[in-house]
Amino acid sequence: MKHDSVAIAEQYLDEMLEAEANSDHSAYVKRFEEQDLEDFGESTFRKEMFAIREELGQYTSREYLGSMKGNVNADCPDRYPDRIRHVWRGRFEKNDVIIAICLHERDGTFYVSENMYY
Repeated sequence: MKHDSVAIAEQYLDEMLEAEANSDHSAYVKRFEEQDLEDFGESTFRKEMFAIREELGQYTSREYLGSMKGNVNADCPDRYPDRIRHVWRGRFEKNDVIIAICLHERDGTFYVSENMYY
């Protein structure tokens, strides 16, 4: 994966955090491939955003911690080629979390395959 994946991960995370704050499902999912969104419709998105706000409060800042090779699905090893997990310490009003975004590149375009708070 190209070295610019960190800058792309930062940009995508900014977009997703803004989409979370605005409860904008289409903006949140625009960097995912369609096949990864089958079980993540607008109602699921809204429920998850409500739960995040209740538990964490509003996002305030983050600190980039680094990246690591993403996991490979043994049943479908080519699904996310050269997957990289980028990790931040995320600060919210009520609590801090680890934010992880996995990116993979296909045909010169980076896609999000995972966005998790731990």
